[in-house]
Amino acid sequence: MTNSYNLSPNKHPKLVIIHGLNNNLSGFDPMKLHYENLGFECETIVLPGHGEDRTEARDFKTAFRYFDQRMKAAVVEPYVVIAFSQGALYFQLWLEKNQGPKPLAQVLLAPALFIHRYKMIEKVLKFLPSFLPIPSGSPRKIRRYPALLVREYRTLLEGIKTYQSLKVPFRVPTYVVIDPKDELVAAEILKKEALATQSSELTVDFEERGYLKNHIGHHHILFHPEYFEKEQWVQFSGRIATFLKKYY
Repeated sequence: MTNSYNLSPNKHPKLVIIHGLNNNLSGFDPMKLHYENLGFECETIVLPGHGEDRTEARDFKTAFRYFDQRMKAAVVEPYVVIAFSQGALYFQLWLEKNQGPKPLAQVLLAPALFIHRYKMIEKVLKFLPSFLPIPSGSPRKIRRYPALLVREYRTLLEGIKTYQSLKVPFRVPTYVVIDPKDELVAAEILKKEALATQSSELTVDFEERGYLKNHIGHHHILFHPEYFEKEQWVQFSGRIATFLKKYY
């Protein structure tokens, strides 16, 4: 991998955090604080439609244009990335589009690259009005909206379809973490597809959390300490830091 950045010795790169669909920023504060305490300067990218203007995510083309603008403004120095779910999807597409400096490394948490029942969901959404709100099952503490519009789910599906059509490996050293019981991401398919196309600079780990078995929807949440036992969260965060440190 080549990179046009020159990082000073003993200096941490910037850590860019990218949240997922219908996440609020405060839900990522514990993760952000943890890595700031380790010496990273952190910046969280606000996904299109999750700030003050919800219409940014009215369709995939528009949403990706806003994401492109925010990423270009953020990566003016050496950086690494932790991206969750739809944020990880957008970032992979962004890396394919842009030839500029890439991150030194990336961590993808439950990346929405391959999901369960894609075709069925696509068929259902096709016949629903784009403005129809669908109540969100995400915990109130971490969600941006109590309901998502059909058109916002369509942006997710179109992004997935676009990514899968490219059939490309990850462009930078990558650490993927998935809960094998993830309710959205098809963990086994993702691991198989990633390993089939990837170089040696890829690690895929399954994060088992059997204590969440009675909490539907919580297996997808891989960014907040309340969805881990305390010691497992410490180990999980430590593995991420250890991975990133190898590349700066």
